[in-house]
Amino acid sequence: MRAPVISVFRRPRSAPRVFAGAGGSAGSFAAGALGTGRLGVVAAGALGAAVMLGAVLLLARWVRSIVTLLVIGVIVALAVSSFVGLLLTWTVPQRALQYWRWQLGSYSGVSPGDLTVFAPTVGAGLLVAFASMKPLNALLLGERYAQTLGVRVRRLRAATLLGASLLAGAITAFCGPISFPGIAVPHLARRLLAVADHRLLLPACVLTGMIVSLFCSIVAQLPGTGLALPVNIVTSLVGAPIVVAVLLRASSTVARTA
Repeated sequence: MRAPVISVFRRPRSAPRVFAGAGGSAGSFAAGALGTGRLGVVAAGALGAAVMLGAVLLLARWVRSIVTLLVIGVIVALAVSSFVGLLLTWTVPQRALQYWRWQLGSYSGVSPGDLTVFAPTVGAGLLVAFASMKPLNALLLGERYAQTLGVRVRRLRAATLLGASLLAGAITAFCGPISFPGIAVPHLARRLLAVADHRLLLPACVLTGMIVSLFCSIVAQLPGTGLALPVNIVTSLVGAPIVVAVLLRASSTVARTA
């Protein structure tokens, strides 16, 4: 007798969510893969984010165009994804399936045990970001001007790298690689406020990111249908047009100034 086939996008009546295992087991999946526990998950995620961000910043020394730098970042991400896909060809099928589920992304699966590590790490990253607001404002007028005001540019870059790595590494480790909010939300907040002051932009980015993420998470549940989508599908649909608009705007600006 054949077993009934259940669609992966349909929630069984007895289960509250289809993809609770996708994002919900993100921390446990990564911890099991590393064998180092939740702290090891955060450390590995932050280290990986720091390496990738450092590589992009290194390339930024020779690339002055924001559009080109963004394209380079996307290409680096695709190259890393291809390398991970290559590694998955030698892993056991069960682990590959767990990775696939984790890669779909979910905001709802962080357990209370995960919060004991997740919340302090995110809080530390936000603390570093908020502490860098004034130096970042000085840096808007150039490195030389910032140095005349007493800003240590190298220390500021290191602090920015540390804060971004903590935030990106922790969130990716426990929620999965959520696509586009990290690129789209800062540009959206800048467009909404029409200012370059980091004292306003950073809190605006936090609030806008929370609203956009909550909206995408609600839409992914498809209320009233009994279906659930991976949150990455919704974030891509929301964030991709914003990124395309930013690229087109930057290209038109370059063309007018040329």
